[in-house]
Amino acid sequence: MKIGIVGLGLIGGSIGLALREPGREIVGYDPSPANAELAKSRFCVDSLAPLADVAKADVVFVAAPPLHVLGVLEQISRERGPSTVVTDCTSVKAEIVAWAEAAKANWFVGGHPMAGHEKSGPGFASSWMFRNARWILTPAPKTDRSAIQAVEALVKSMGATPVKTDANGHDRQVAILSHIPHVFAAVLVNLGAGLSRTDISGGSWRDLTRVGGVDPDLWSQILMGNRMELVKALTETEEEVHRFRVALEDEDSATLHEILVQAQRAKKAQES
Repeated sequence: MKIGIVGLGLIGGSIGLALREPGREIVGYDPSPANAELAKSRFCVDSLAPLADVAKADVVFVAAPPLHVLGVLEQISRERGPSTVVTDCTSVKAEIVAWAEAAKANWFVGGHPMAGHEKSGPGFASSWMFRNARWILTPAPKTDRSAIQAVEALVKSMGATPVKTDANGHDRQVAILSHIPHVFAAVLVNLGAGLSRTDISGGSWRDLTRVGGVDPDLWSQILMGNRMELVKALTETEEEVHRFRVALEDEDSATLHEILVQAQRAKKAQES
């Protein structure tokens, strides 16, 4: 099987390492010569090739930055082989799936691996990046079943669990589960910048600010791409924060306690 990877950063590089096994040929493309050569030197890919050649692989993973994904998909749609299956790794899905439906691209399966860390680039890629992670798939109603099965099989071989959902539901979910945590991390890190020291912090500060140093170029694209759902989620967040502030201002310990009890119950329910 020939696997193509477009975009050889953290995610694309990790896909190449995770899929490496006998019988698979992995070919990659990245517009950055430095990224491409580093990915090859770390054995994320067997070889490098122009995008037009990568597009002819059996399965192509598009791990390009969000602003470039639609352009890449347009080119792949013109260059792909007759049976090429394509999936992406973009963290906002509604616009991508809408493109696939409009283009009648039944060979395309929307995807989003729920994995990564605060470092970027192929230098930090790893073969274990996706182990025990959820890999969300958002096929359109007319997506070819064999295309879905091909992507699911590769996702499972990387140690991840494929989870199918609709694109709009996905964007609502990740606004709360992924994007708001990144917003909060940035807010907290910026607040911490006004303190005389942060080295006295405990584990909660480290946990909550771990992603505060992510790539600003990438994450501004991600947050803007999901801006409508994120604005809704932030509005709801402001309402929750307001409950805390009012309880504190009013010295209302009963309400404060009840809010924390609600959170405790919700956390237990989510972990069960």
